[in-house]
Amino acid sequence: MRAVIIALSLPLAACGGAGGNVSSIGSSAPSGAVISLTPTPTPTQTPNSTQTNLFDVSTATKFDAVGAVHSLAVNADGSSLYQGNASTVEAPSGTISYDPRDGVFVMTIADSKANVSRNITFQDPGHRTTADANNVERQVPLLAGFNYLHVLDGTVPLTFFYKRPNSSGSFVSLAGFERSQASEDGSSLAEQGVLVFGTRSTTTQTPTKGAAHFDGQFLATMIAQQGNSARVQQWLEGISAVEVDFAKRTLSLSLSGKVGPAFVQNKPVADSALSVPSGSSFTAAGSAGWTSASTAFSGKFASAAFSSNGTATPIDFTSVSAGTATAGASSIDGTFYGPDAKNVGGNFRIVGGIPNQRIDILGGFIGVKK
Repeated sequence: MRAVIIALSLPLAACGGAGGNVSSIGSSAPSGAVISLTPTPTPTQTPNSTQTNLFDVSTATKFDAVGAVHSLAVNADGSSLYQGNASTVEAPSGTISYDPRDGVFVMTIADSKANVSRNITFQDPGHRTTADANNVERQVPLLAGFNYLHVLDGTVPLTFFYKRPNSSGSFVSLAGFERSQASEDGSSLAEQGVLVFGTRSTTTQTPTKGAAHFDGQFLATMIAQQGNSARVQQWLEGISAVEVDFAKRTLSLSLSGKVGPAFVQNKPVADSALSVPSGSSFTAAGSAGWTSASTAFSGKFASAAFSSNGTATPIDFTSVSAGTATAGASSIDGTFYGPDAKNVGGNFRIVGGIPNQRIDILGGFIGVKK
């Protein structure tokens, strides 16, 4: 859907801050080019008892990426086009490939609903960068326990960051990417997304009785718009908790975290101009289920809210119905990872509104069985 931005009415903060000076330490072929640094990996989806984590492989391996991705194109005349999508386990957004011999990662995204198509090669450590304010774009969240890989996609900086294997994700990883381009004529193109990838459990490796609790982490990117003003982008991050009843094939998901700084066309926005200022709390709760034929689960949220200065603001994501102007939606999609379903992971989306503002939250979560 096209929308016309009447004015960039949000006051901008000073242009300093995280990533003010982008330090590009490598480059990648332009999107769509053929990349031949490493042979096409062969998918390996079955974990075994001798593996210590998803990257403990002897040959090049390709993982499906269950992604939640969006793009925002703003033209020089102020018109804009926003597109977003949360994929499913059976129809992922793309793949993450890893070659242990060369330390090469390939992020391939082909999500037509989000209008994002990228095929980017990262050489680790050649493209590894430090997670600090001088070496990644200022929009990128700086997270403990993550590796950051930074390249030029043509002439545009692109950062890919993924969670290192540890107790909260040995066979599944939570990742994000950021690509933001601004032109002198006022046009821009921003692409952000969250990807969950790993070594999936087979149906025979997934318990059919008993219950389990999974603790982990979530990451999300949010687009918000108030009236006809410019769309604002913010990252959210925090903890996830999943309760699973394997006998009933049901689970509940809860998220609790914080909202990060806001940006419009690569420029930071002052908290005083925001309905959801940085540091606001975010919570959400939902449920999902799966069938005996697959370990992939799907569901939706029951509640979600922001909280700031002691005031809670529920997100209204009621679907279209008679007597309401709301046109909201929510989804939860994921699966289990590792031997004996040691890990869980998936993506989520919440489309709705708070007073005088529309929002779209796209994210992912992972967890380890306790």
